[in-house]
Amino acid sequence: MIACSLPTAKVRDFRLKAKREKVPGLHFAYRGGRNRMFSVMIVDDEPKLRLGLQTLIPWRELGFEIMGTAAGGNEALRVLGEQTPDVLLVDIRMPGMDGLQLLQEIRRRGWDVHAIVLSGYADFEYARRALQYGVEAYLLKPVNKEELAALLQKIHGQLSAKLQEKRGQQEVHSREWAVYSLLSSSHDWGSVSLDELAESLGINWMTYQVVLIAFPDLHSEEDGRIRSFRDRLAASYASDGQGVVLYFAPYTVLLLGKPPAGDLGRAELYRDLQLLSGEIRARMAAAAGETVRALPEITNSFRTARSLLERSFFFDKGKLLTSETLESYRTAASVSADASLSDGEEAAFRLYYLVDVGHTEAIHSFLEGVAAQMAISGKGETEIRERFFYLANETVRKIPPRLWPESGYPGEPAQFLAGIYGQRYIRDLVGYVAAVMERWARCADYTSRDNEMKRMLDFIDRHHHENLRLEMLAGLFNYSRSYLGQLFKNYTGEYFNAYLDRVRVEKAKELLAQGMKVYEVAEKVGYSNVNYFHNKFKKIAGRSPSSYQKNDKS
Repeated sequence: MIACSLPTAKVRDFRLKAKREKVPGLHFAYRGGRNRMFSVMIVDDEPKLRLGLQTLIPWRELGFEIMGTAAGGNEALRVLGEQTPDVLLVDIRMPGMDGLQLLQEIRRRGWDVHAIVLSGYADFEYARRALQYGVEAYLLKPVNKEELAALLQKIHGQLSAKLQEKRGQQEVHSREWAVYSLLSSSHDWGSVSLDELAESLGINWMTYQVVLIAFPDLHSEEDGRIRSFRDRLAASYASDGQGVVLYFAPYTVLLLGKPPAGDLGRAELYRDLQLLSGEIRARMAAAAGETVRALPEITNSFRTARSLLERSFFFDKGKLLTSETLESYRTAASVSADASLSDGEEAAFRLYYLVDVGHTEAIHSFLEGVAAQMAISGKGETEIRERFFYLANETVRKIPPRLWPESGYPGEPAQFLAGIYGQRYIRDLVGYVAAVMERWARCADYTSRDNEMKRMLDFIDRHHHENLRLEMLAGLFNYSRSYLGQLFKNYTGEYFNAYLDRVRVEKAKELLAQGMKVYEVAEKVGYSNVNYFHNKFKKIAGRSPSSYQKNDKS
C-alpha cells in the first residue's frame, strides 16, 4: 500500500472522518486480489430449515459465506470454540441447550458475534430476553427473504465499517478508497486538500477518465471469474500507476490517468478488456465518460459512463461506448425515424401489409424506422421490446396458418415471440424480427398476380373491410401518393376511393343475400356509419340496401 505524506494535522482530520465512513458492499483490489467475505453460521434443529436458509438467501451477493451449521446449542459451541463467525442465525427452541442459553454463553465468553434470532413463536418474553443478549433482530418463521436480506445488508455495512477502522492509516489512504469515496460522495473531506491527497497517493494526473465495465448477464459478486478479471485488470493498469481499479456495484471501475486517444486508442482499450475477460465467456459492456482535468470531477465522468451503459441496448456491440457513440447513433436514428410510426396500431397494420403483399425488401428498413422513432422519442429498451412483441404478435395472428410451416422457421410461433425478449441490442432485435417477417413475405402466394397493380387490387379485395388509405398503399408499394393515384386511375378507370367503395358494395350485396342485417353488413365491409353506408350503396347500386335485400329474396 502507499503511505500518505499529508501534513500531520490534515492526516489526523482525514483519519477521524474516514473512521466514521460506512461503505457496505465495497470491494477493493487489495494485495492478493481477494474480496473480504463475512462468515455466517446457522443453528437450528430442523434440517429442512438449515438447508432452506442456505439456498433462500443469495449469501455471496450480499457479501457472506456459510461457514457451518449446527443442530443445537452444544454442537454450535464446539464449532464456535474453533472458529467464530461474524453472523449467527439461531433458533430459540432446540433440544439440549436452546438458543437463549447459547446466546448467554456466547456473551459470557466475550465472543463478538452479530446474532439474529429465528423463532416460530411471537412471544414477548422470548424477544425481551433475546434483546438482553444484544441480538440484532428477532425474526418470526417462516423467514421473510426480503426482510432478512435487508438486515444482512445492514450488518454487512457495520462489519465493513469495523474492518475499515482496523485497517489503519495506509488502507484509509488507499487510492481505491479515495476514488470510491469521491464517486459515491460518501465522505466529507473537510480540510483535506484533494490535490495533496492525489499527490500522496500517486494519482495527481493531468487528466482523468472513468471507464466502467459490466457483465449484465452475471451477478458480479457471485462469480469468482469477475473478481479474477478485476485482479488481472489491476495488474495491467494499476500496478504501474496507469490507473486505479475497484468495484462499485454493479460495475468494475477503471480510472485512467491517460485516456485512450481517438478511435484507434479506444478500440485498443476495448480489445484489452476483452482479452482480460476472456475466461468469463459472457456478454461484456464497457463505457468511457468524458476526460476531466481535476480529481473531484471524476464524478462527472462516472455519471456519463454509467448513463451510456444504461443505454447500451441502443449501440452496436463490441465497442467501447463514448459520448461520440451516442451522438453518432442519434444522428443515424434521426435519419431513419418516421413520426407516423409512433402509433402502435398503425405500425402493426403496416408491418402486416408488408408481409401480406410480399414486400420483402421493405420490412427491415420499416422496422428500423419503428426502432429509431421510439429511440429518439426517449423510449427505453423495455418499451421497445414490448412494441416489437406487439407488432410481431399482431402479424402472427393475421397471417394464414400455412405460412408458418412453409417459411421453414425452426420452431413454433410462441418460441419466436419469446425470443424477442432475449435480444440484447436494438440492431439484433430489428434483425431477429425482420428475418422471420421476410420468410413469411417470401412465402406469400402471388403466382396469379403478375404485376404490382394486380397485387394491389387483390390486396384491396382481401382487405376492403379495413381502414385502407391511398397513402398507406403508396408506402407499401414504394410510390408517392400522387403518382400511385394517377397510376390507379389509369389502370382501373376509377379513383382509389371510388374503386374501394364499389368493391365494398359488391361484397355487401353478397352478405345481404345471405340475410344479414343492414347495420351488420355495413360494419363487415368497412363502414362504421350505417347512414353513410346506406348512401354509398344507393349511389352505386341504384337502390337502398334494404330494398336490394327484399328484391333479392323475391
